[in-house]
Amino acid sequence: MKRIRQLTFLQSFGYLALALGLIIEVYALFNGLGTRLSGDDMFGGAVVLALAIAFIHSKNLPVNLILIALSTLGFAYFTFIHTHAWFWTIFLALLAAAFMIYFFGLRGEVRRNQSEWFHF
Repeated sequence: MKRIRQLTFLQSFGYLALALGLIIEVYALFNGLGTRLSGDDMFGGAVVLALAIAFIHSKNLPVNLILIALSTLGFAYFTFIHTHAWFWTIFLALLAAAFMIYFFGLRGEVRRNQSEWFHF
């Protein structure tokens, strides 16, 4: 029989932040797409998603990368709405993604799990 994994308080908070961040980002997309208010809402959703990543700290690499991508897209949307410059949007999106990957230790996790990868 499969054991049920119990969540810690911090992981529960992370999943709550994940749900809230996704709700905020979806709300920002459908409420005034392209307006500054929508950009501000998207920034708030991206910050909440970044907090969710920090508190959940999933061992599943694709899940972490998807959450980082969603948060990065939120930051990029905010930047584009406020600057209308593609250079700054791409630059700040890459900077935010690199910061989250470094801060949440995904590089070390990839190196630890590398021995389990398929080898030719």
